[in-house]
Amino acid sequence: MVNNQPVTVIMRLWILLLVVLVAVACSTDKHAGLADTYICPMHPTVVSDRPSTCPVCGMDLVRKARPGEEVEITEDLARLIKSPNEVVIASIKTIKPAYRTTTSSVQAQGIVTYDTRYVYNIAARIGGRLEKVYLKYAFQPVQKGQRVADIYSPELLTAQRELLYLVDNDKNNEELIQSAKNKLFLLGVTDKQVQEIINRKEAVYTFPLFSEYSGYIISDTQPAPSLQPASASPAASPMGGMNDAGANKNAQTNFSSSSQPTTEIIREGAYLSTGQTLFKVVNTNAVRVELNIAVWQAGSVKEGDKITIDLGYDKPEEANVDFVQPFFSNGEEFVKVRVYVHNNRLRMGQLVSATLQVQNQEALWLPKESILDMGIEKVAFVKERGVFKPKKVVTGTHTNELIEVKQGLASSDEVALNAQYMVDSESFIKLK
Repeated sequence: MVNNQPVTVIMRLWILLLVVLVAVACSTDKHAGLADTYICPMHPTVVSDRPSTCPVCGMDLVRKARPGEEVEITEDLARLIKSPNEVVIASIKTIKPAYRTTTSSVQAQGIVTYDTRYVYNIAARIGGRLEKVYLKYAFQPVQKGQRVADIYSPELLTAQRELLYLVDNDKNNEELIQSAKNKLFLLGVTDKQVQEIINRKEAVYTFPLFSEYSGYIISDTQPAPSLQPASASPAASPMGGMNDAGANKNAQTNFSSSSQPTTEIIREGAYLSTGQTLFKVVNTNAVRVELNIAVWQAGSVKEGDKITIDLGYDKPEEANVDFVQPFFSNGEEFVKVRVYVHNNRLRMGQLVSATLQVQNQEALWLPKESILDMGIEKVAFVKERGVFKPKKVVTGTHTNELIEVKQGLASSDEVALNAQYMVDSESFIKLK
């Protein structure tokens, strides 16, 4: 039998050594796991195992939280650390929207122009060449029955010769002679002129044209006087906001008038076709006032509303709105309102100002300062559980102090009285 006692002792020593090495290794890993790590708040890539400063920005390194050290977020703490874009904590005065019926004043600028219902055309019934024109310039007065031009027309000359031929060669054929006369009547020849042709037994080469209306002559393509508003900035707001200091009361306007004709009056030697307009006659006794109403005010103006027009004289004139244009003109951001007036002292192109008294329907109203205008959207701050949250609203017309709220609020909502105190920059507000 072999004595193996020394071998057993050696094996036990090796096992003991192995256990000691494993214990030392575990202890080292444990201490390494509990070691603190310090990082830079501005440069997370800067890491150190001891407190120091950041080599990039010089800030003190802060210790990274150890496992199990996360801060418990309570309900109160969550409210405090909530994004400022979502709620605002403040102690300011509040107000509730109220249902009421108000009367507001709408200011408007306008211009005196002629009534297009009393614009007439002197048209040529026959085609031909103008031998003489008696009206020489725009705005020349003309009276009904006045001779305005002489025309040579081959068609009219042929019709005269047909009548003279029938009178000379077939004078007993009254039906055919009457038919020839009717043809001349349709061409604009009067009964007296036809009789003179028959008595003279000679065709007339030029015939006079007479005006059927009284008024002033303007060129055929000349537009009526109009007030062209200057382009308004879309960020401007009638109630004021963070990007607008208030109502744009001094809105600039561009005056477009017919004081200079856009087309020359027709002259001698010009050729006319049948039905072509020779002159356009405007009756200046029939005038109207065209007013420009801003978009945000146009919805409250309707036909029949009372209006006071300042015509530049001692006493303003009272009138009613006769027509509200149902569409926008090209390139304009205003609705045109027409008022017909009877004042012989007015001149075409005269600038006027007007005030409309509008009776608004019952609706929710708030002070103007309670609404924050952000350009595209309007915001009110509603108080919920002690904090103010921005809420998008849709507004309508407004008075000097109040503004109508069409959508977004209820009469039970508690709203910040002054929305301007809630923010210091438009980028502060983010609506969900």
